[in-house]
Amino acid sequence: MKNKISNAWIGLLSVFIMVMAAQSAQAVTPAKSVRQTESLRYNAYWHWGFIWKLAGSGVLNLWEEQVNDTTMRYHGQLCGRSMSIVESIMKVRDTLDCYYTDQLVPMEYCKKTNEGSYHAIERNIYHNYVEGQRQFQSYGLGREQIDSTTIDVYRWRNKKGNDHRTVSNEGVGFDMLSIFYELRNLDFENLKPGQKLDYHITSGVKNRLLHVRYRGPETCTLKNGRKYSAYAVELTFASRDSDSTPLTAWLSTDPDHRPLSVIISLKRIGSVQGEIVE
Repeated sequence: MKNKISNAWIGLLSVFIMVMAAQSAQAVTPAKSVRQTESLRYNAYWHWGFIWKLAGSGVLNLWEEQVNDTTMRYHGQLCGRSMSIVESIMKVRDTLDCYYTDQLVPMEYCKKTNEGSYHAIERNIYHNYVEGQRQFQSYGLGREQIDSTTIDVYRWRNKKGNDHRTVSNEGVGFDMLSIFYELRNLDFENLKPGQKLDYHITSGVKNRLLHVRYRGPETCTLKNGRKYSAYAVELTFASRDSDSTPLTAWLSTDPDHRPLSVIISLKRIGSVQGEIVE
């Protein structure tokens, strides 16, 4: 029992050290005011052949945060949990947060993972460079100004302890949540079907090249039979070494371009499909 208590304290201390280290490196400024602008609910289904099983649910939230009298930012959050058949196998409680400027320049990303006995916190701090000089303030930077980005990745994992890595890429860097806000702000009216866009994504401690192919306008039909006009995009990592690729998303043709449905193909075991709940 004594050893278990000691291990628990060591684990808590490790989390505290990791969080404080990341905060001392750079952190988003506390907001003066916050206004929620969006809250979307989703159900996730596992699909294999004729089998459809409810696998989980999620909530996608977005806030506008006023930093000072002249500066504001966006705070996106995705909370997901397992349900039904997945819950009986392994409980999942994950939370992803991202902060980005009004110019869609990511500043910070945090992923809290609770999957069965595995627990982890991953925090990315973005540093932008203009003409080779590091910019200590992301606000006001135009996308076209940024030559490159370095990302400090701080991780704590209950089975492996603390870890700090730095990755870099050309241009603006994204994560697995902020990339969806980027896609929702594309000018689809001026994209041609088949047109491809490339983005740099930090996943774990790797910088990966993500190919985005615009398929064009399509009709998105949900499981309940409702049909929506949508823009369809396909996302594929260049390395093709992930079970979560390719991914197809249908975005509403409404001005908010909210995600209606997302299908993630899995190797050998079907796919996972997330659908909006309205």
